[in-house]
Amino acid sequence: MLSVSATNQKKRWLVKVPATTTNFGPGFDTFGAALSLYNEFLIEANDDSLPSPEPHHPMVYETVKAFEKKIQSAAIPFKWSVKSQIPQARGLGSSASIRLGILAGLNALSGNSLKREELLEIASELEGHPDNVTPALFGGFTICGPAKKILRCRIESKLFFVAFVPQIEIPTELSRRILPTEIKLKEAILNLQRATSMAICFFEKKYEALSGLFVDYFHEPYRLPAIPFWEKLRDTSLKAGALGFYLSGSGSTLMSLAYKNPTNVVLALKEELLKLGIPGEILVLKPDNFGLRIAHLAKPL
Repeated sequence: MLSVSATNQKKRWLVKVPATTTNFGPGFDTFGAALSLYNEFLIEANDDSLPSPEPHHPMVYETVKAFEKKIQSAAIPFKWSVKSQIPQARGLGSSASIRLGILAGLNALSGNSLKREELLEIASELEGHPDNVTPALFGGFTICGPAKKILRCRIESKLFFVAFVPQIEIPTELSRRILPTEIKLKEAILNLQRATSMAICFFEKKYEALSGLFVDYFHEPYRLPAIPFWEKLRDTSLKAGALGFYLSGSGSTLMSLAYKNPTNVVLALKEELLKLGIPGEILVLKPDNFGLRIAHLAKPL
């Protein structure tokens, strides 16, 4: 069950959902991690005397219907708002945060009838893949396996995620359509070797051994051409001491991993971006090992 209790008398809930970064190069649709960047959702039960507002946002409407199907009952009438930090359509799990924020809030209003694993199942089905919703819900570094199996480990705070968020939107649905249906056996083997090695590095906290493991053949060769400056930023980042560089999710965020001190990587990227004249934002993020939080609010904010 979720870590807080709820009754119908508790009508106001604050849900905090972390951003996520996924794939890590060779871990396509499998690896993910939660980050210190958040969307905060205020979910409130509607007064019975008032009509329930339509949830407007199509993703929210879809999530409500999936929740009602799961509990085989109508959701409690509610209204919602969000304080958003996570950029949309940038490969940082914004859609996963919306689905989980609404699901967790509705679940709390309904008395926490569903466990976290059940919320994960609903959100994964809505997303079409589990690699964002899993770390967003549970925190840390996660590996999504078959038959709903999840492996998870904490990430030490000395590992920094340096995200460059360009002013380029890449919808996930569009970026999936360009992927091939088949790849060469040799490339599959190379991806498998790197992904398994990477998993060991995270679980055994051998972060310095991550260097050289971020090359991918499954998705990056087909997605990165939409970001013409990626190679220059990769070379700059690695030269400045980054452990690795990869496309976060389906993009457009480009992620560098820095060990112990991100300063050199950040300064080098800023200098290169200024030289290239590329607009965007650099975010220095830490791992989030807790995942989704939810708290009852006795009074309005």
